[in-house]
Amino acid sequence: MKTAIKRLNRGLLTILILCLTLTTALMAETPEEKGQKIAEAVDALPTMEKMISESIMHIYDAQNQQIFSKQSRSATYMENFRDPKKRLRRSISYFFAPADDKGNGALMIEIPNDDDDQWLYLKGLRKPKRVVGSDKSSSFMGSDFSNGDVSARDVEDYNYTWLATETVNFKGKDITVEKVQSIFKSKQQREDYGYSKSIAWIHVSSGLVFKMEMYDLNGQLIKTGELQSFTIRKNEDDKKVFIVTGMEMKTVLKGTRTVMEMKNIKTGQEAADIKPDIFTVDYLTRRWW
Repeated sequence: MKTAIKRLNRGLLTILILCLTLTTALMAETPEEKGQKIAEAVDALPTMEKMISESIMHIYDAQNQQIFSKQSRSATYMENFRDPKKRLRRSISYFFAPADDKGNGALMIEIPNDDDDQWLYLKGLRKPKRVVGSDKSSSFMGSDFSNGDVSARDVEDYNYTWLATETVNFKGKDITVEKVQSIFKSKQQREDYGYSKSIAWIHVSSGLVFKMEMYDLNGQLIKTGELQSFTIRKNEDDKKVFIVTGMEMKTVLKGTRTVMEMKNIKTGQEAADIKPDIFTVDYLTRRWW
């Protein structure tokens, strides 16, 4: 009997120690560590190697009147798409409507351990223009998206802080998301992009950002973003990839907004003709498809 009681006590003691250990481990994770872990988990999600799509940006004024729409065709190539640590994104776009924008183009090449190489071709200038420094905070083709908003982002460029677990409603369905704050580590990047911090409501298992807020260098809310739609495709490894097909960006102070939609998406064999050598400044003046 005494032996059985001793065994029971030892068992209870073991369970108690295990519970205390787990509690301590959970308490030891700071909001910064949790935020970093979420960012790394999202960054490691499966992605597409190649994709072709058409996009349209509907741009509205402060009175909610549509000013104009801009249409483009884009190609994206992800170098080392299977390895999150080595992935490098490249994209090239050609605008074909309205007529005033036909022939304009945009190029983005992600550079390892450095700011991405970003170029715009405006036919009125008749030469490519490199996007540098404060150009990152300038409007992308007259929209509420900035040049920095459409560029590649390196997870290592930011300090993250987990703020809360919340629920967002998307098309009538409640979805659990993680609210995460990100701040550029570099003061120069904060000044170039024009953001002191960003807050995103992230669905971790898909990587979808359902809401976002961006604050200027004075800490004032200047822009908000909201997911409008997405689609799911299988990549070359038969893994699910969640692709944003609709996003709205609002400029708070001006009251303007831009709705970006993506359609006619081609992946896999349909995008097999996309080669790395088209992602060059020279190709900005060509119809590459």
